Amino acid sequence: MSYRVGFFLRACEDVYGAVRNHLPPEFELVTLTGNGPDEEEEAIRNLDFLIAVKVTARMIRNAPRLRLIQLPGVGYDKVDLCAAANAGIAVAQSIAGSSEAVAEHALMLMLTVSRRLVELCNSTRGGDWLMWERRTISHSLCGKVLGIAGMGRTGSEVARRAAGFGMQVQYFDIRTVDGWDRVSLQTLLSTSDLVSLHLPLDPSTRGLFGANEFRMMKQGSIFINTARGELVDEAALYEALLSGRLAGAGLDVFDPEPPAASNPLFSLEQVVVTPHVATGTLDSLMAKSAMYVENIRRVLAGEAPIGVLPVQVHA
Repeated sequence: MSYRVGFFLRACEDVYGAVRNHLPPEFELVTLTGNGPDEEEEAIRNLDFLIAVKVTARMIRNAPRLRLIQLPGVGYDKVDLCAAANAGIAVAQSIAGSSEAVAEHALMLMLTVSRRLVELCNSTRGGDWLMWERRTISHSLCGKVLGIAGMGRTGSEVARRAAGFGMQVQYFDIRTVDGWDRVSLQTLLSTSDLVSLHLPLDPSTRGLFGANEFRMMKQGSIFINTARGELVDEAALYEALLSGRLAGAGLDVFDPEPPAASNPLFSLEQVVVTPHVATGTLDSLMAKSAMYVENIRRVLAGEAPIGVLPVQVHA
């Protein structure tokens, strides 16, 4: 029997090929070919499995054969979980290949901003030799206090790596995680030298970091976001950076995505930006592709997928 697997991320052929190569011969990978607003709704009709970030209730109604919605990461804010549960469709996060890669990227942004790496690289290429001029405004991570907002799988991976750099780690979360210091959000913001976001996006966290939160942050601190752009009021972040309240920021996510080239944050030298690629390595892609196949196998065998989300059904 043959099966159709949808890969509804507008990537490139190299990525499609890597995912396709992991699938058994009897599986066909279906990718998006255009940019029409109704393409997903049409393409989903004959799918057995779907790998996607955004899955609406209407898409689910149009998918009578669908048995699994596999997220390519851990964020599930764009999936109608209630509609999926009512249709009997499991929704699973990609546990493999996500948390470790995002943690590495977060630490890379911390180092890049703290050590002014982009500025030094560009100036050296341009013929300047700033061997001494940036020493009084560059900083090490060792001995600094890192505040992690959101101590789930990714936040915990960041904490372990930061400890290896000699950082003091504290965190804010609704739950307690053994081995680390749990503090209030206000304490985290006012006492951390660097703040790294790893919260899920939901109604309680959307826009959580605004002007008031940035005013609470320690003078000269650094802000890192590899979670979701919608967690942050970008205009307020820009003002905090422009005023000197914050010394810098490392951003992998924006609201909206892709951001406009005129985004004011792009004009600030102390801001390092990347295009939502915290999990963007070959190693991560291979680990995720293997997990997609394993979860498909589990569903076909009548087993629960790895990383399955709790059922949320409309009353």
